[in-house]
Amino acid sequence: MKLTVVQPAYFPTIRTLSRISSADVVVWGETFVYKRNATIHRARIKTAAGAHWLTIPVLTKGRRGQLIRDVEIDPTHHWQRSHIKSLRVNYRNTPYYFFLAEEIAGLLRQKWRSLNDVALESTKFLCAKMGLPCRFVKSGDLPVVQDRSERVRQWLRSCGCETYVIEKDDEKYIDPRVIEKDGGRMLSLDFTHLNYHQSFGAFVADLSALDLLFNEGEMSESIVRTSHQLR
Repeated sequence: MKLTVVQPAYFPTIRTLSRISSADVVVWGETFVYKRNATIHRARIKTAAGAHWLTIPVLTKGRRGQLIRDVEIDPTHHWQRSHIKSLRVNYRNTPYYFFLAEEIAGLLRQKWRSLNDVALESTKFLCAKMGLPCRFVKSGDLPVVQDRSERVRQWLRSCGCETYVIEKDDEKYIDPRVIEKDGGRMLSLDFTHLNYHQSFGAFVADLSALDLLFNEGEMSESIVRTSHQLR
């Protein structure tokens, strides 16, 4: 059984889904510290004018250092309406938009208060539509351990897994010898962003996986699964 850890994100990128597809158990890092410049509260889409961020407004004043699971959405903004409109304007001519539009709009129209909740449900939506089965476990339900290597070792044990999947750039943060104490091992995920059909001219990488789903539909799963190798 393989385990990986992902940082929560709103309609995440293909890179994140590639990591999810590589594992049997995905630890949802809700106890990580919220960072404003990350993709936790925003998704990048493609428009005729170039890439554009769909941003969920959140409450941050006086809340420095808050955990992702504690971040609240600002209730004074009507961000759902804006996001639904942006998706319609920019993706209505893609092959799969109308098969997905109502379900996405229904997801967004819910009365969300927690950023963590909408990020998790948007990620589960993408996984379901792309046929990427996995079990999500919230980091808040696992042992609290400060040392990163020891944390991975204990999380593997808690989730009944023996293999930890980590992205190549993050290997320097984990000591494989700690994981090997319980007979575990570490595999490195080597991600390559594969091109696919997009609207509006030249290909743009690192968009929300919504862009892939609207353009490629049932082929999305194959593109996600073949975008990485485990070594």
